[in-house]
Amino acid sequence: MKKLASHTSILIILFYLLAQFLPVVILLAAPKDFQTEASIYGTIVSFSIGAIAMLLLNRKSTIRNSLTLSPSVPLKRVLYWGIIVGIPLVLLTQYIANIIEILLLGLPVDSANTQNILVIVESYPIYMIIVSIMGPIMEEFVFRKVIFGFLYDLTGGIGAAVISSLIFAFMHFDGHILLYSAMSFVFCFLYSKTKNIATPIITHIAMNTLVMLVALLW
Repeated sequence: MKKLASHTSILIILFYLLAQFLPVVILLAAPKDFQTEASIYGTIVSFSIGAIAMLLLNRKSTIRNSLTLSPSVPLKRVLYWGIIVGIPLVLLTQYIANIIEILLLGLPVDSANTQNILVIVESYPIYMIIVSIMGPIMEEFVFRKVIFGFLYDLTGGIGAAVISSLIFAFMHFDGHILLYSAMSFVFCFLYSKTKNIATPIITHIAMNTLVMLVALLW
């Protein structure tokens, strides 16, 4: 049965949009000599507010669908799927998608989005908190808990995963659509398998952190 978006879903989307646009407002208000710092720290503050707000909203969530109404697996299973299964699976999927993009689609190896983030992190290491923690938390709530969850009962698991993953990929404003879609598909699988949004959050945080550390130390 088709359901309207819940109060929690709407607030999660609003906090996500706030996190995206608040840094722009801060940047416009900042003195010309502090524009870079205003952009960096404004993003850190806005993303932190967004992620914390979503975590608090999740404690009294009004989201109702087959995923949220099904019992979650125990904590040790969440950790098992999020770490032992999730991390190798998403890294393998990312690797395969990258190979396909390079060999068949002629895309460059490196993601422009990732390279831009690396430049920022090298100058402002504190920005890692966005890449490794706050960003993944917000993205999992928006694209998995809200969008994938909303579509799950309407289109089925596969359809919901495809649609939400394509939205996730396009929202990164990068040419690597297959790469981001494949990663998102794994996150959808982990969420549907455990019925706990913490599972893809754990995997997403670990993957982003590992990728950034390897890129910085390589």
